Amino acid sequence: AAFDQIGGMDAPWLPSIPGWNGASPDEKWLGIRHPYSPELHIHRLTDFAIVAVVTNTWRIRQFEFSPLGDEVAVADRTGIEFWSTTTWQRTRHLTNFNGILYSSDARTLWLSTEFSAAGLYDARTTEPLLPLPPNTQPWALSPDGRYLAAQVNSRHMQVWDLEEVHRQ
Repeated sequence: AAFDQIGGMDAPWLPSIPGWNGASPDEKWLGIRHPYSPELHIHRLTDFAIVAVVTNTWRIRQFEFSPLGDEVAVADRTGIEFWSTTTWQRTRHLTNFNGILYSSDARTLWLSTEFSAAGLYDARTTEPLLPLPPNTQPWALSPDGRYLAAQVNSRHMQVWDLEEVHRQ
């Protein structure tokens, strides 16, 4: 619903668990994770029906749907688990990382660790492509993939023009 129509709608409210949420870029799925829980509740956005409860190994820190809509990555303190949005089965697990941002084409991933190390990695091989300086964490990526917002020393934000970084 448009923001200015929310109060005037007669549509029913539907129950969900409380928690952090995020939608898939293709607008098919809504994920909701309850704080301190290993479960990610997946709803179909068209009718808000629950289609899966992805149970992670540990409490979920973060989750993100791939830009292709084919998977959801779920990060916890021990790694990142990837789940198929077709079968809702786990497809792979990356250890030693606990944060993820997909690039706009899903060919690369911004991965980070608890120990302030982060960088750009090949999504298929996890080969490092561009390490970030120490204490620099990827925070957000522009929809076109050109700009990266990065947190520096847990206090400052920088915006990087990635086209310029690649040129240098």
